[in-house]
Amino acid sequence: MKQHMVQLHNVVKSFSDNVVVNNVTMHINKGEFLTLLGPSGCGKTTTLRMIAGFEQPTEGEISIDGQVVHGIPPHKRDVNTVFQSYALFPHMSVYENVAFGLKMKKLKKSEIEPRVSEALKLVQLEDFSTRKPDQLSGGQKQRVAIARAIVNSPKVLLLDEPLGALDLKLRKQMQVELKHLQQKLGITFVYVTHDQEEALTMSDRIAVMNHGVIEQVGTPDEIYERPASRFVADFIGETNIFEGTVVGFENGYAYIKLPGHQIPVPQSELLKMNGSATVAIRPEQLKIVDDVSEQAIKIPGKVVEHIYVGSVIKTTVSLPWQQHITVSSVPDEKHVYQPNSDVFVSWEPKKAVVVKS
Repeated sequence: MKQHMVQLHNVVKSFSDNVVVNNVTMHINKGEFLTLLGPSGCGKTTTLRMIAGFEQPTEGEISIDGQVVHGIPPHKRDVNTVFQSYALFPHMSVYENVAFGLKMKKLKKSEIEPRVSEALKLVQLEDFSTRKPDQLSGGQKQRVAIARAIVNSPKVLLLDEPLGALDLKLRKQMQVELKHLQQKLGITFVYVTHDQEEALTMSDRIAVMNHGVIEQVGTPDEIYERPASRFVADFIGETNIFEGTVVGFENGYAYIKLPGHQIPVPQSELLKMNGSATVAIRPEQLKIVDDVSEQAIKIPGKVVEHIYVGSVIKTTVSLPWQQHITVSSVPDEKHVYQPNSDVFVSWEPKKAVVVKS
């Protein structure tokens, strides 16, 4: 059984009448990389700040490694935080920035030196120890901030959008480096981001937040392939949403009536006879065909446009009831359907996911 390093139980945080975090209960395992993901204002940074001790819960309980941390100030919690702004001391060298926390703990020089050297080695900055922050690139500054945090050997490392100020290519490089570093150290990482791809790339599990509530917690593939709600399906990547009415059940499938069409979807406890149904299908699960051969589901449509985005072509198709859907496919000159082409859109019934609306 996995050991829980961080636990939140019925945690609420309000500022005056504004409830920012609403009854959150979750656990974070020891040595896990968990990402709090959601749009701006959803409560993810406030949740992180409560774990760090910069904010106190209005209600509920937070524990770290089995100890309830209410009233314990940030510097006495066994956590460290890395911010997007880096927060480096400009007058100090890289070495002095990383050593600062150890000096505050009044450790001996003989203890500080090997720990700082090891931290700089882990973030590949051992040759930059004498430089000042203004002599470093953005990515190097971020590495210094991470080294300063891990040199204290915290039980939990909290990272609040630490890569947000970096350009796209460097951010992707740092995502991989951070994940490898976390695996090497075995420290519990709690990471905040609004970037879906970043969360999918780095996380062991993702907690998707919306309006202060956790909509779903799961592995990246669970979150992407089996979203629990319409919000999660919409927020993580691209998706197509169909809304209809349940008209029957047969052989493990429910049948959903759309305008002029009927589609089978895997049965779900969310579905009741004659009740409404919300179904999500990822663009890459759809196919465009120009005939009605052998396809389990096929809905006629008309091609609106297609957009080339490198590794895929995104084709927009208008369905008979004026809904536009997106189909992603690998570029293939033989199967480029021109605007206004009459086509059929097809998919396997098991690829559809019923979600909470």
